[in-house]
Amino acid sequence: MRARVGMGAGLVLAAMGVMAVTGCGSEQNPQAATSAASAASAAGSSSPAASDAALEDRATAMLLPEGSLGDGWRLSDPPQPGFRMTICGVDIEPEQPRGVALRRFAQSGLGPFVVQYVEVHRDGLADEVVSALREALPGCTRFSSTGEAADSPEESFVVDEVRTEDVPEDTVVVRMTSQGEHQVTQDIAFVARGEFLVGLVSFVGGGHRTRA
Repeated sequence: MRARVGMGAGLVLAAMGVMAVTGCGSEQNPQAATSAASAASAAGSSSPAASDAALEDRATAMLLPEGSLGDGWRLSDPPQPGFRMTICGVDIEPEQPRGVALRRFAQSGLGPFVVQYVEVHRDGLADEVVSALREALPGCTRFSSTGEAADSPEESFVVDEVRTEDVPEDTVVVRMTSQGEHQVTQDIAFVARGEFLVGLVSFVGGGHRTRA
């Protein structure tokens, strides 16, 4: 794999820094969590089938607050919830989450975009996913997977290594580029936070305008 740090990777790492500074979802910063929860109705969504309303609320509270990415970024219509993808042989959503919250930021209809997913799982699953992906990535240069929709065709992706000297052990970062007609590069970070698996995804529209 080729070691590189691009704009997308920088955005993902910056968003991780915002999470750390604002204390999203942290018991030590209840004001930030409350602020994020109250803003969620603007452009966040939650799984209606959640079995634990308290965990669902905590997941929503972990969303990055509006304006947290700086000038030029605005809230955008969020995509469908869920990862539903296998990366380098690792199922990112091996079990149905107990709850989901998500939010998308955009600079224009063509991007760049930053999407944050927060999934509530049984204790330990997020650590298992992050650890498995960290182990799989060094030997992975290409993989195939289906998209988020149930009828999505199989796509091939090329994996580039991202330098991660400052990434903590509870986090894994990957850059992957689809090999279809419209190549799209995604920089993704997965963070294990107890019951929560947090995903941060940065990408541009790949020639297709997305509603922002």
